[in-house]
Amino acid sequence: MLRTITLARRLPTTPTPTLSSFTSWKTPSPAFSFFTTTISTPSHHNQHRNYACQIHHPTKLGQLRAKLRAFGQGRISLDIHHSPGLALLTLTNPEKHNALTGKMMAELADCVDLLETVTDPKRKEVVDEEDVGQLLKGSGLVLKNKGVVVQKLDQESLKMLKGGLVGVIVTGSQHKSYCAGLDLSAAKTTLLTPQAGSEMSALMVSTLTRFMRLPIISIAAIEKAAIGGGAEMTTFCDHRCISDQAKIQFVQTQMGVVTGWGGASRLLNLVSRSQALRLLGSAEPIRGGQEALKLGFAEAVSPVGKAVESASEYMQQYVWETAPTAAAGQDSEEGGARRCVEAVRAMKRIVSFGLDHERIERVSELEKDLFKGLWGGPDNLARVEAATAPKKK
Repeated sequence: MLRTITLARRLPTTPTPTLSSFTSWKTPSPAFSFFTTTISTPSHHNQHRNYACQIHHPTKLGQLRAKLRAFGQGRISLDIHHSPGLALLTLTNPEKHNALTGKMMAELADCVDLLETVTDPKRKEVVDEEDVGQLLKGSGLVLKNKGVVVQKLDQESLKMLKGGLVGVIVTGSQHKSYCAGLDLSAAKTTLLTPQAGSEMSALMVSTLTRFMRLPIISIAAIEKAAIGGGAEMTTFCDHRCISDQAKIQFVQTQMGVVTGWGGASRLLNLVSRSQALRLLGSAEPIRGGQEALKLGFAEAVSPVGKAVESASEYMQQYVWETAPTAAAGQDSEEGGARRCVEAVRAMKRIVSFGLDHERIERVSELEKDLFKGLWGGPDNLARVEAATAPKKK
């Protein structure tokens, strides 16, 4: 029997127009349009699988991204060559424990645009430095190469991304925190309405779903706290490395809301239904790497302050068939033999395809709807006010 599969690819169109409700804008990043290619493949299941993110929303996601880009500080950075085969994506808003602002949400989506482009088996053959520059036009995404900020990707860097990138490590800056969810100080005057909550949820669910489907392997390196939306941000990676003193806590019920970034649907793929219900419904935290290992939530544990290093060590199994000699140094490939990058990426595609994407999308859509009904409501506003009130000395 043949099954028809609809695939989606993203192509640049014209920039998103300025929204009339705002008076000051940075240059928006390009909008993207979807087209579908239909192929047939043998299968005993007669069902359709659409790899475009199916999160419905009345406003186009490109416009939402431009709208949110105007709010808040912080930044997203991507070190394209943290070590051979591995990139490092860093959430940076240290004064707010790396909580996300609207600006950071937009830049995270920009980062996924880039990773999709350079790992797409068809597009990567024709994309060049000019295309990438246009793709990221107006974005605040910070690009690095071996820790050094670069203004654009040169031909050599782009070639390395296309042909050598196997995985990405996601972490928070300065070891202070992984992510404290939404930056409430930036949200109080702009995002605490049901409509804004719905828009934020639509963009974040889309971005994190797209990230999950990348053909590269990801690991979250978690130091200290991952709270609320930050806990949701631990669930979109393939693996988790958690430090001994980390705390992952879904505090949404304490804030009078539900998960709004797709965290509940993804958590159900990591732990049992009863454990997911306990973690989500009671706001009981996961304390430290050992507890996370027992739950099946994490695959690796690290000493305090070493989550990125331990995550990198865990990811070496995907990079090397034979590891380089220790004396050669971290960035050397002397004495080593790399795995076939395309084979590893293809295996990730197979595993991703095996997930029940339709169920994930249905649950995520329900999350979004329930989140909109609670976000910005009286109970939520009162709890946000209490959480952001100055602490009494």
